[in-house]
Amino acid sequence: MDGITWETYQQDLDVRLTNLHQRIHKGSYRPRPARRIFIPKADGSERPLSILCLEDKIVQQAVVKILEGIYETDFLGFSYGFRSGRSQHDAMDALVVGIKRRSINWVLDLDVRKFFDQVDHDWLIRFIEHRVKDKRIIRLIIQWIRIGHYDEDGRRVQSLAGVPQGQSYRLCYQISTCTTYSICGFINGVKGKRTAR
Repeated sequence: MDGITWETYQQDLDVRLTNLHQRIHKGSYRPRPARRIFIPKADGSERPLSILCLEDKIVQQAVVKILEGIYETDFLGFSYGFRSGRSQHDAMDALVVGIKRRSINWVLDLDVRKFFDQVDHDWLIRFIEHRVKDKRIIRLIIQWIRIGHYDEDGRRVQSLAGVPQGQSYRLCYQISTCTTYSICGFINGVKGKRTAR
């Protein structure tokens, strides 16, 4: 995206990472708008994909590690999506074991259509703030979801809703997990209060 390759960035790596770290802590780090491309899907439609500059990828991976540390405790043992040390093959193995051990009549496979495109930014941040207390992390996430992208014609498009796909997939998943678990926690809390009356 910015013309800097991993090989180029690796030259003076310690100096570059120290500088990046300082900019993050001072609040002067600014992500760059991604370049938007479209890739074909199996059903004939296209999925938007955002191509990031190298430093944004580095910082996003660092934030993913932090979010994983916070949200990993919420996952149940049978959850495999985008978790460290788990793959789709592990999920399929677990499914085979489950089917052999129990009488299974059906398997549900679903996808929330255009989920990442419809995420409301304000609500997303409110939900994340329930668990993430570091203002720098919150500021980074706000910058990433609002920075927008350049379309195929090179025009800047501001992001009003949604989470850009193509950013770290694990970041997108962690952000959606933040939303899901916060909503579930809120609903369970409300239900608990109602039943206590």
